[in-house]
Amino acid sequence: HLPLDATFLSPPGPTPGDVAFISHSGAICAAVIDWARGQGFGLSRLVSLGNQADVSECDVLEPVAEDAHTHVITLYLEGVSDGRRFVEAAQRVTRNKPIVALKVGRFESGQQAVSSHTGALAGKESAYNAAFQRAGVIRAETSEELFDWARALAWCPPSPGRGVAVLTNAGGPGVTAADAIEANGLHLAQLSDATQTNLRNLLPPAASIKNPIDMLAGASPEQYASCLGALLNDPHVDSCLVILPPPPVHSAGSVARALIPIINLARKPVVVALMGERMVQEAVEFFRAARIPEYRFPERAASALAILAQRAEYLAQAKSQVVSIDGIQKELVASILQKQKSGFLPTDIVHQILSAYGIPLLKMGLATTAKEAVALAEDVGFPVVLKVASTELVHKSDVGGVLLNVATAQDVIQGFDTILQNCASVQPDAQIQGVHVQQMAAPGQEVIIGTVQDAQFGAVLMFGSGGIEVEGLHDVVFSLTPLTEHDAESLLKQSWAGRKLDGYRNIPPANRKAVLDVLYRVGQLASDYPQLLEIEINPLRATTQGAVAIDTRMRVG
Repeated sequence: HLPLDATFLSPPGPTPGDVAFISHSGAICAAVIDWARGQGFGLSRLVSLGNQADVSECDVLEPVAEDAHTHVITLYLEGVSDGRRFVEAAQRVTRNKPIVALKVGRFESGQQAVSSHTGALAGKESAYNAAFQRAGVIRAETSEELFDWARALAWCPPSPGRGVAVLTNAGGPGVTAADAIEANGLHLAQLSDATQTNLRNLLPPAASIKNPIDMLAGASPEQYASCLGALLNDPHVDSCLVILPPPPVHSAGSVARALIPIINLARKPVVVALMGERMVQEAVEFFRAARIPEYRFPERAASALAILAQRAEYLAQAKSQVVSIDGIQKELVASILQKQKSGFLPTDIVHQILSAYGIPLLKMGLATTAKEAVALAEDVGFPVVLKVASTELVHKSDVGGVLLNVATAQDVIQGFDTILQNCASVQPDAQIQGVHVQQMAAPGQEVIIGTVQDAQFGAVLMFGSGGIEVEGLHDVVFSLTPLTEHDAESLLKQSWAGRKLDGYRNIPPANRKAVLDVLYRVGQLASDYPQLLEIEINPLRATTQGAVAIDTRMRVG
């Protein structure tokens, strides 16, 4: 809008518009300028950050958002210079203007091996996903998505829900759209009786008035416009996808002219799938001039509608504050950690730290002889669990270092010897401190809760299905810490482990509130002490009465 070019890019500059673009690549900027011109949208601001000698994405994000011409901000990111500062700045922006980011460099070769399940599953991209979610940033997977979504966000109102009406003049594209709608987490709206009656009066008897609406090949511009108006007036319809292949009777341009006034007056989003190229070019120009998003195929149009629904849901959620945790002993944990060397902490130290943060634990003791193990078992109460005590044997069950449901003193003596023999045969050089004798937990659902320290974003928490199959199932989700109530609820809603807490078929419900409490406490612990490089509770056993940590580990550094 101010034709000042401070880059090395050759003229002509971008067409003035309402999409801001901030990029770590000058070459990408050059391509986007030319591509945007061909796609019929313009730029409000273009910032090529280059090597960021002094100015970073964190510095320019809010000034660009304050620009009156900017309706949506797009980012091409190779990384961020200050993770937490980026999240804070983006949070302030996204309550007013949407941000869509393409973060590249997702796959790393030669990633350093880590010892915990959490460390193995929580890569850098998990941290970026958690950061974007906390900040309300929409993450695109491709360059095409970045600008497909940006156009919809800049030109359409947010969608009040996820119910979509599809209007087409051909059956095949309608079915394609229906599949794409479901694939993007939307659903076909159930039309009211009044809407269906209205459509029946507007269309020939052979037309289909059930969603997707197939008006038949001879549909006129007036029928397109009248039917779209009827759909937009239906309270069950939240958005509309209009499909326009090259019409056999009326030109695509004449249909576009009839639709544009209806769409411009709509308070619900409408996107158009113009299927074809040369025969729909007139319609393309009309829609672009009217700032109505058009795409070549229904899949891209459905994807854009899903983002409009996602944006509306983000705006509807109240700003969530970090949950305040009571009953924690920060000074005690600080004094404990001052005395520890780098590496995995002994189990008794881990239990002291978790207890200081109010995390429920099973009664447990360390036995160095079989006789001590029997005494501990009698104190804890049969049946018990026997576990090898060694900071070098992280996955104890893999080396035969765990025995469950040990019911008698004789079984304890035999189990003690068996565990030591198993571990010595698998890893003879491992330092073994003895065998832990632990109270046997009541049956329940098993989840995993873990944290890792990310170099950019700090402590990242993982939640999902626990037990020995955690890495096989990959049912895990991530969040930045400390957690807000929205963060914690999202972790449960996004994972099968969390949804299952309400019960499923023959699985009884578990104490959801107790699991949330442990999530808050572990997240706060990781946030308070960055030297705790990894924390893991796997599993946390959730029953109808509460939740208890069964197997725990921590790594300090």
